[in-house]
Amino acid sequence: MIGNDIVDLKKAGLDSNWKRKGYLDKICTSDEQQLILQASEPAVMLWLIWSMKEAAYKIIHRKTGIRLYEPLKYICDDLLTDGIKASGKISYLEKKLYSQSEIKGPLLHSSVVSALPDFENLHLQYLRPVPDYNEVFNRLSAFYQLTRNRSGLPEMVHTITGQKHAVSVSHHGSYLAVIYSDSLLLAD
Repeated sequence: MIGNDIVDLKKAGLDSNWKRKGYLDKICTSDEQQLILQASEPAVMLWLIWSMKEAAYKIIHRKTGIRLYEPLKYICDDLLTDGIKASGKISYLEKKLYSQSEIKGPLLHSSVVSALPDFENLHLQYLRPVPDYNEVFNRLSAFYQLTRNRSGLPEMVHTITGQKHAVSVSHHGSYLAVIYSDSLLLAD
């Protein structure tokens, strides 16, 4: 399974007053709050942790079908970052997930997988967040068609085999990201 989240840091800076009393307590553990407050760029660290949790939530939601986001139950640790790339782990109940993130100016993107080797076959496509992004992706892709299932969740269908592959779509502000896997089928 895969999940992803993207944050437009400019929009997040305008829309969110994360320094207000109690905000961090609602979404971050005390260890995560320490990482944020001690970071050279606290806002970027906050949105990094947020995006890791959001991407992990997408995996859990896809797996369970339950739409219940409880950010304090998604615990980020082993976080390593150089300001451009980051990696870490996310724990949710008994489940361990793995994250890789990139920070490119005002764009922050996190990909999360169930097993570390799954990163090897991931593909990332950035698009403009337009209403017909599915059609834009489909014109750019030679072998995959991006659709939605009855529940509105994204599906990636291989045009030759008809197999459904793991996919995750995320958008925020000026950015949209599609990640998909050559090797992971939707049921994995």
